[in-house]
Amino acid sequence: MKRKHSLSRRGFFGGLLRGALVAAVAPNFIPMRVLAGDDTPSKKIQLGHIGVGGEGTYLLNNFVGVNGAASVAICDPFRERRENAGKIVKDRQGLEPKLYNDFRDLLADKSVDAVVVATPDHWHVPIGLAAVRAGKDIYLEKPLGHSLDQNKAMLEACRKHQRIFQYGTQQRSEEILKRGVELVLNGYIGDLQRVEVWAPGGDAGGSLDPIPVPDGLDYDLYIGPAPMRPCTKDRITSRGSWFCSDYALGFIAGWGAHPLDIAIWGMDSDKRGPFSLAGTGSIATPDALFNTYTKWDVEIKFHDGVTMHFMSAQVAQPIAQKYRGDNWEDNGTTFFGPKGWISMGRSTYAASNPDWFKLNPRAGSKRVLYRSKYYKAFVDSVRERTESVAPIQDAVRSDAISHLSLMAIKTGGEVVWDPHHYKIKSPKELNDQMHIPIRGDWKQS
Repeated sequence: MKRKHSLSRRGFFGGLLRGALVAAVAPNFIPMRVLAGDDTPSKKIQLGHIGVGGEGTYLLNNFVGVNGAASVAICDPFRERRENAGKIVKDRQGLEPKLYNDFRDLLADKSVDAVVVATPDHWHVPIGLAAVRAGKDIYLEKPLGHSLDQNKAMLEACRKHQRIFQYGTQQRSEEILKRGVELVLNGYIGDLQRVEVWAPGGDAGGSLDPIPVPDGLDYDLYIGPAPMRPCTKDRITSRGSWFCSDYALGFIAGWGAHPLDIAIWGMDSDKRGPFSLAGTGSIATPDALFNTYTKWDVEIKFHDGVTMHFMSAQVAQPIAQKYRGDNWEDNGTTFFGPKGWISMGRSTYAASNPDWFKLNPRAGSKRVLYRSKYYKAFVDSVRERTESVAPIQDAVRSDAISHLSLMAIKTGGEVVWDPHHYKIKSPKELNDQMHIPIRGDWKQS
């Protein structure tokens, strides 16, 4: 079955208390919308946008249409990008946003309530940490951290500073995906037995030939905590930020975040005890700029007996087509149980019993926190101090699977992860790889 592409529990999840993931209750504030209308100028949530390349501009165009919010500040080390973004805000909202080169100057602006971060991957958590420590709530693009330790630091900082966090996994606002997850949670397939997850593998190539730094780019700030390398035409593009290991894990995390998030939404096996991972993978062009894994095949065994098969699309296609047929696409999450299966991607969905998707929820059935308007949901969470639809604890859970899958591939053996103590049980020496070197003075955690 094809469909068009579209993109109350209170409380705020805590961090690692005694090394375990636990819940912490948010402070009880009177929602602003109780005190005044959402569109009262003085009550609008003031947004700052950090990173306005392709994805950042896409997010900006969505947020400027949200009632009850105003995009008042723009930051990007590319002068042309921030100026173009400023024009969008002026045309759409009729105001002149402040333009910043350095995100630290934007974070020092006390008029900004919350920030939308859509930088290259390696900047996500360093800027996220600085933002929550500056008292800002945060909408953070996926993937999460460039290391497992960064993820832990982000979780703990959100808890300590009681900040709202919403992950850039917009598929949580697709009604059909919500419906599929609720079918799983309510036992239509029986007890969950296994999950298949797959995502596009990414890109190969990328030039290593140096070029002069383009006029209007603060290159040192763009590179930030990553190793300093010569500027190349591909390094300063989105593809460079996605597929160069200096800045990213590749699409095993960058795209894998979406179907893994849907898996996390419909299961809790990864929280019940230690789980193991083993797998293989390959890099299409290890000597070029784009040197992240483009093919992977990872088997995961959870403490409660549920298994997960996490794959690149190249590996998954012949497997998923056996039950999806021509309705297969290059990303997806399939839940299997003794009574059948439910499978969902960004543009398609299917089930062993297609009529399940037509059912209305039964009285007393399990429901997930859901908002159909993803960007307004963030603004409302900031205003009302309620947990977001894609909270930090779920981001940490799904992102850990990407990191651990890569570790298993690189070691060629089994990796056992202890989620309660947030450490690797075996091989123990891999705990030294939970952090990465940080250049210069950018270290924050």
